[in-house]
Amino acid sequence: MSANDYAEKVVNRFIDSITDYVFLSIEHEDNFMREYMENARLFTVGTVNQAIGKKVKELLKLEDLAECEKPRSRLITSYTRYKV
Repeated sequence: MSANDYAEKVVNRFIDSITDYVFLSIEHEDNFMREYMENARLFTVGTVNQAIGKKVKELLKLEDLAECEKPRSRLITSYTRYKV
């Protein structure tokens, strides 16, 4: 496997699960987590999570692939995987 092939493999895996990674980054960044909790209190967790998921898809212009019901993030119960 070439370095380029490896790089593509890594990036494709990241794109496939990008929503999970976004929520993981929220969990691990104190400021993001405080803002997340504040917004969840104002608008409900479901509303905030759905808005984040939609914004990931919209900004990156991704196409749905399948649902994943085993996220690594504790903030979500499922997320949409995307085509690469």
